[in-house]
Amino acid sequence: MKKILSYVLVGAMAIGFVACNEKGGNTAEGGPLADSVSMNIGELMGANFKQQLAMDSTIKMEEVIKGVEAALKADTANHGFMAGQQIGNQIMGMFQGMKQQYSLQINERKFMEAFKKALLADSTMNQEQMMQKNMDIESQLKRAQAEAKAKDPKAIKNKKDGEEFLAKKAKEAGYQKTPSGIVYKVITEGKGENFTDKDVVMVNYVGKHIDGKEFDSSKEPVPFQTSQVVPGFAEMIKLMKPGMKVEVIIPGDLAYGPEGREPTIGSNETLVFEMETVGKQEQKK
Repeated sequence: MKKILSYVLVGAMAIGFVACNEKGGNTAEGGPLADSVSMNIGELMGANFKQQLAMDSTIKMEEVIKGVEAALKADTANHGFMAGQQIGNQIMGMFQGMKQQYSLQINERKFMEAFKKALLADSTMNQEQMMQKNMDIESQLKRAQAEAKAKDPKAIKNKKDGEEFLAKKAKEAGYQKTPSGIVYKVITEGKGENFTDKDVVMVNYVGKHIDGKEFDSSKEPVPFQTSQVVPGFAEMIKLMKPGMKVEVIIPGDLAYGPEGREPTIGSNETLVFEMETVGKQEQKK
């Protein structure tokens, strides 16, 4: 885009130079020199744009020509209309990007209703309101992305495989199931009181997929607070005492959910952890 803009500026400078320095009818109402300059600029810019646009095979050159002709024939005194065309092109590009990235089809009628209302309002949003609106949109886009991933065939398979694995393990001797859906087995009993949300707990862990393949492990005890880990991991920590070791199976919705953690953890994937709580992190004095 910067290259394209530079070509436009070069063309504009060339026209301006001729207009300022050439005397006579050649510039004001046309003439041989103006015709020659027009042809040269047209050929140069046409070749440059062709080079840039050729990178996108979906673009039809005939449609590009129609768009350029429409812009050149527009009333240049009507700056608002031309600004609107530029804004519209930018918005269209944004909508296309959102469809590709978030599988979100924007309702153009609803968009225009809100756009007109905001543009014609007697007052505008202040900075704080705009920041909040941006945060709302970001949250909605994350939700849209998660919903799109949840519909992916691989995510559906991960969820089904995980549910079957959890159901099987829950029936095996020594395993317990919590109301939320995690399944765990105590390997080594701990001593003392259970950990709480306020504690920073030192944990040794090994993370595995349900097929037994390891995806992560701690080389030494790692400090965790329940607010900093996925819900299933946090729940298990609060069920444990110092020195306790467990195997816990966390369903996808209590792990990384539809978003997963690519490329290591897929969408809706059920995870298996071996966890050992060493104790609380010592507080610095």
